[in-house]
Amino acid sequence: MEKGQMKKGVLELCILHVVGSGELYGYEIMKKVTEAFPDINESTVYAILRRLHSDGCTESYNGNVSGGPTRKYYRITPEGRSKLEKMHLEWQELLKSLQTLGI
Repeated sequence: MEKGQMKKGVLELCILHVVGSGELYGYEIMKKVTEAFPDINESTVYAILRRLHSDGCTESYNGNVSGGPTRKYYRITPEGRSKLEKMHLEWQELLKSLQTLGI
């Protein structure tokens, strides 16, 4: 597996987890993810977030204006919660397999 493919899958899991922890606007999500993965480009985070949104895993709404531009907030949907649970189980299985191999 190419390094980029693996990282995108992990990023998808992380972004869903972050969105699942509470309603956040796009910049907050991007900051949390790039703190954990400083080598990730902001545009990558936003691209994954847009794809998750178009897949029905998140929904968005515009928050109240607070002296600046309108903020787009995201929240996880039931479909997104189901996908997050499935991805988390797959991650746990992968870790178990790696441990079995002594990695």
